[in-house]
Amino acid sequence: MAGLTDNNEDNFNTQMLAAIESNDLATLHDVMSEREAEGPDALRRGNGLSDALNEALELARYDMAEELFKRGARCTDCTIGSIVSNAETGPGYPDGDTACLKIAAHLLSKGAHVDESTRTNENPLEIACGKDDRHMAALLLAHDASLEEAPKALLNAASEGSIDIMQQLLNRGADVNAHPYGRLEIIPCQLEDEGWGSALHRAVKHHHTEAVSFLLEKGAAKDYRNMVGLTALDLARKLGHEDIVRLLE
Repeated sequence: MAGLTDNNEDNFNTQMLAAIESNDLATLHDVMSEREAEGPDALRRGNGLSDALNEALELARYDMAEELFKRGARCTDCTIGSIVSNAETGPGYPDGDTACLKIAAHLLSKGAHVDESTRTNENPLEIACGKDDRHMAALLLAHDASLEEAPKALLNAASEGSIDIMQQLLNRGADVNAHPYGRLEIIPCQLEDEGWGSALHRAVKHHHTEAVSFLLEKGAAKDYRNMVGLTALDLARKLGHEDIVRLLE
């Protein structure tokens, strides 16, 4: 009998993983419904649900992860950073990646650390800012993401010209003139990058004229020189961004 039960368990787990790998939500739903019919605790026997959830999150199948959460799955091996990294952004997602946002919100509500980094040591808030993901940035800030742990957040938002995100960060106390070289001294390419420095430098480099105007209104210092000795105006002139030059003169 034990062997039969084990085989049934293995078959259930295999079917779930196969459905997730093939991105077949209907089959995953049917497999779990069939399992539930065996009894009130049938779905929660073994590690099948957790394994399936980890697989869904790893493959960024967030609609499937949401279905698994509904059936009682618990996450055991996933960071907020990895969720943020896989979130879709752009014109096709005016409300953000809603499935991804739901998963991130669920994990945070269950105690996941908002400043928990990815395996490559990237901070979740910095990732969201670098992807111009204002919805995810708002979610992370609502869960008290630390600006100290995300020293490049404002710079990343400026690089994207993300005025909405920059305003969110400034509302939470971000320093408009921060230039976190202290955290980056061991990376020569950052020290030698003419466009690195303050948020103003980043907006200039990427030719985000409106972002430059916004930062100036918020008190960005024109006279700050980056590690290669350039002010934002020097950089704008060097890059030929005449519209920005006029703002900075």
